[in-house]
Amino acid sequence: MIYLLPFWQYFLANLPVKQLILGFTLLISCPLSALAQFEHPRSIVTQSQMKIIRERLSNEPYQTMIANVIRTGEQHLSESKEKQSYDPYQESDRLGVWAYLYLFTEELRWADLAWQATEKILADTVYLKNPLAKGLTRARLLQKLAYAYDFCYSAWSEPQRQLVNDALFEVLYSVHTTMGYAANYNIESNWMGVRYGSVILASRVWDWTDTINYTRSPVLPLQWDATKRLQDHIQANVYPSGWNVESMSYHIYNWTFVGPALITLQNQLRSFSVLDYVPNTEHSLQALMSSVVSIKNRYNRGYTADLSDDDMMFSTGGVLAMGFSLFPDEQQSALKWMHDYLIEPENYQASDGQLMYSLLFYPSDITAQNPASLHWNTFVGEETGVAIFRNRFQDENDIVATYHAKANRIRGHQGPDTNTIRLLGLGVPWIIGGGRTGLTAGQSNLFPSETETAKKDDKGLGELRDYSFFNEGSGGYVFGSGSAIGTRDHRRRFYVNFDHPSAEAVFVVQDSSANGRRWRINTPEFNQFSAAEDGYTLTAPNGSSLKFTVLNANKPIKLDTGKVPYGGKTKQHNFGIIYQGKSYPFSRYIDVLCDQNITVVMTLQPKGKTHPKVISKDEEIWVGEKAVSDD
Repeated sequence: MIYLLPFWQYFLANLPVKQLILGFTLLISCPLSALAQFEHPRSIVTQSQMKIIRERLSNEPYQTMIANVIRTGEQHLSESKEKQSYDPYQESDRLGVWAYLYLFTEELRWADLAWQATEKILADTVYLKNPLAKGLTRARLLQKLAYAYDFCYSAWSEPQRQLVNDALFEVLYSVHTTMGYAANYNIESNWMGVRYGSVILASRVWDWTDTINYTRSPVLPLQWDATKRLQDHIQANVYPSGWNVESMSYHIYNWTFVGPALITLQNQLRSFSVLDYVPNTEHSLQALMSSVVSIKNRYNRGYTADLSDDDMMFSTGGVLAMGFSLFPDEQQSALKWMHDYLIEPENYQASDGQLMYSLLFYPSDITAQNPASLHWNTFVGEETGVAIFRNRFQDENDIVATYHAKANRIRGHQGPDTNTIRLLGLGVPWIIGGGRTGLTAGQSNLFPSETETAKKDDKGLGELRDYSFFNEGSGGYVFGSGSAIGTRDHRRRFYVNFDHPSAEAVFVVQDSSANGRRWRINTPEFNQFSAAEDGYTLTAPNGSSLKFTVLNANKPIKLDTGKVPYGGKTKQHNFGIIYQGKSYPFSRYIDVLCDQNITVVMTLQPKGKTHPKVISKDEEIWVGEKAVSDD
């Protein structure tokens, strides 16, 4: 039963902003004692939905998915016997996977194992019940405890349930109050998505049992506040175009908490609409999917541009599968194609059981459709000046070129990537950034000194001045300006052509400035470098190559090269450049000395193909037998 007090009916009916109407139906929940036996699960999935989900486990790809999760559960069991010491991340991974497995299989052994992990987490006074401890860790523990309580409810005894239920209230109240000493409390920071997403989830599975001392559920104020704060956060964290203000890998991390909260609200509140609540999110998965290539990384598939102070390593985090529950019908066929493109159910490795979301939400009744049919080959986010050019959606050899003006700088992740470019293609990351660091040496850009790497200018913003896309998947150009490294009057024109007859792809960078002296690109150290009179060539482990030709410069050109630690001095979550199952700690910088202005033409070729001749003739750039043009 749902009721609404007359005052709140009037309040909600007169809210000026449509998306706030949800608020809120949060004050409408009836006493949970009115629900027979506190029916569970009731978070990201409901009891009525589970019957259908369990029935299809004998069909593919669900059969392979559940076998993968069972294998992960067995590995966790083996590791827990070998290593008795407590680690909050490892224990929360175990708890999550074992609880998921009970949800899907209803085998009591998984619920028993989940309880063993739960006891260890409940005994944790260093993180779980310490309000000064790192809030991201506490929120993660809170989310896993909420899942375990919701999924294992029918298997646990009443004393077990009550113990966890009491802990949920205590911890969700604490996380709602503080994210610890080192937290980032700016509303656009992913810390706030993690904070309020975990609180919403936990408060929505928590059971109100003390109806004597509380005439209304004591979590209602927390639910109202957390749901409003989450809305504020998402609207600040995601631009109207769908691009995340902190970069796309941080979007994935953030939405491993935001997504479950939204799905839970959607399940519990009949009036809830994600696009009314946070309209900016409508194209967020499109933005992400346009930029990602299914290149094999350390464990799974996925590479994207390392903008801001982020790395290239991509994991869907279950967020792609959550999209089947959250995003509009017209996107579903493309999301299914991307799911198949990035996720191999038999090989997918995730210690925290990310395949759970695929098991729950992957649609069997929708035909996958190539995202190119929905015009996802191109993307522009004018708010921060991101432009993405993609030749196709097919395999790991897809080519994606990214330009970033960085027209806005938020109070979170603020890498010095103003007016920079990135390039992935033919199964290889070619032009990259610095990774998880604010140091400038790893950036691919125009520097003002021949001998020193400038410090980051926090006020160094850029501007997207013009852009154009050619026919779908053919390329285009973008023109921008600005510098975060002290280059005055830096203007950059980046041209992309995927339709040139002489090369797999042609790129032209034309830079002008008042004091530019060193044109730098960074590339992973595994790409081999060879110099030439008019430029240089990079050759990847798979034999493909990228040739750089410098125009309008004295020959031989002056080159300098060396290595930069990828991620700089960052220690936490800095895994280097993970490629084809191996981690590489360094990138290679290559500098071309110049005098204010420089034009560089790049041609990309697969193994065995020679590069066309590049010349400047009659104020035109010729690649092979064809001049570069803007159409």
